[in-house]
Amino acid sequence: MSFKEMLVDDVDSVFINTAEFGEAATLVRGKSTYTLNVLYDELPLNGENMGAGIDAISHNPRLFVSASALPDGRPRKGDVFLISAGELHPVAKRLVAKDFEYPKDGVVVYYLKETPA
Repeated sequence: MSFKEMLVDDVDSVFINTAEFGEAATLVRGKSTYTLNVLYDELPLNGENMGAGIDAISHNPRLFVSASALPDGRPRKGDVFLISAGELHPVAKRLVAKDFEYPKDGVVVYYLKETPA
């Protein structure tokens, strides 16, 4: 097994695993839907004062997904993700991909915008 394969396996089995840190999300592309395990990160810093005269930078919600779980193995701007309310966040979310990073480690990082359901 190559190092890249071991890395992808670790990401899938530990971090994106719903029994550990991850959660299930629905990817909507056109008329097709796909259920994926993801790691959703919502940084709640929106210009808040952090003390000592330091203001936080506004951040976008992020979603991490294994590239191998995506249809055609590729991310797209405009991908829509639906995340159900649950233990990690009390409100269901509809998120649209504004941009993404697709590094060579096999994990795609989506930068999202929350939109009305």
